[in-house]
Amino acid sequence: MTRVYRNSTEVGELHGFPVYMNDIVDACLAGKLNLFLQGDTGSGKTQLARDMMSYFPEKSLFILGRNDMDTRELFQQINPEFFDAVRKGKNIQGLEAKQLTDAVHYNLIVVDELPNCVPAVRAQLFNLFDGFIEINGKPYPIGNGYSVGIGTGNIGQQFTESSNELGRALKDRMHVILDVDYFFPKPSDTLEILASSTNPRVEFNTNENEGRQFIKENQELAEKPVSLEKLIIANYLLHGLDYCNQGQSKREMKSAWPNQVTAHGAGSDEALVLPASPRAAKSIIRLSQALDEIAKRKGATEEDIESGSLNSMMMAYKLVSAYSGILNEAMVQNVYNGNHYSALNAAITATKGEFDRNKDKIMAGLEMVKSMKRDDKTISRFAGRWKFMRNTLDYLLDKQKREEKK
Repeated sequence: MTRVYRNSTEVGELHGFPVYMNDIVDACLAGKLNLFLQGDTGSGKTQLARDMMSYFPEKSLFILGRNDMDTRELFQQINPEFFDAVRKGKNIQGLEAKQLTDAVHYNLIVVDELPNCVPAVRAQLFNLFDGFIEINGKPYPIGNGYSVGIGTGNIGQQFTESSNELGRALKDRMHVILDVDYFFPKPSDTLEILASSTNPRVEFNTNENEGRQFIKENQELAEKPVSLEKLIIANYLLHGLDYCNQGQSKREMKSAWPNQVTAHGAGSDEALVLPASPRAAKSIIRLSQALDEIAKRKGATEEDIESGSLNSMMMAYKLVSAYSGILNEAMVQNVYNGNHYSALNAAITATKGEFDRNKDKIMAGLEMVKSMKRDDKTISRFAGRWKFMRNTLDYLLDKQKREEKK
């Protein structure tokens, strides 16, 4: 497989093996996760996206975002003949399903300079990223069950402000948002790039077999059961991180968070990070599963993967959440010098510490579930931000008993 994009800078380490930018991209394709690449001009965003398109040479669509593009032009790019008929009001009854499944068959949609698009066009693009297109108020699926959206944008087109309409939409529709400037290629990479070609244009290769492999891997990931440990970690991100002020909910505090966090929690992750959303938790699990498979190809064993569930989930959490809007932006700027990854690393360190300190309690709770005998003393040990485990364990216990009766 030939890739034009070169980058040997490590994004992180998983199960004893380095993980690179190309690995993250491959994990997004295998996990069917939408990806937004932000970074300065010339940072390799478009080339990385083009490499992804090379996996689906006949089933990918490249759109250059412009502020003068309207939805008519967008539709014409997607499928000129069909959408021209729609625009002219021709009778397409009986032809819609076949036309849309046969012609709108894209597995990958890449939108370069996505922030340039006007809201009406962006709305249709986000629908495409979600795997469907809307015509005359009716949604039609695309990609035959597999469709991934990739967007790029320059640093000057950031979407960090909560009042930014594009920012809210991106955070809702893009499962992974990467700032490629924090993982810029090493000097040895750029030297190889410059020596191999002085062509300043984005290059394009074809690796069609890889596309079929990603679709297959996605189907396998969708069918693979998620370990109980990963589910508990995800539940901690949803509920444990919601805890602050000795029992208050960050979600219920709404805009009062983080200003009303008490002095006791002001310097902790209580004032740094909001809980994950259910959508984000699903993305974290799926990305974690895909990254595990990549580590397995590098040589990781099943034992490595099983024992490294927390590290795998935390790497996925970092990549999904750094620009998702859950961080206290004032702390990011004032304490972490504007580095979202450093801020989230602090939250991850705190989370790992919580799991390490409560390891015995968690194991005791899971052993209680296996024995199918509820123990009030074991349940009551979970308090504070771990109180969510009481309901979790009761649910698992009831589920175990129901399955035993079958």
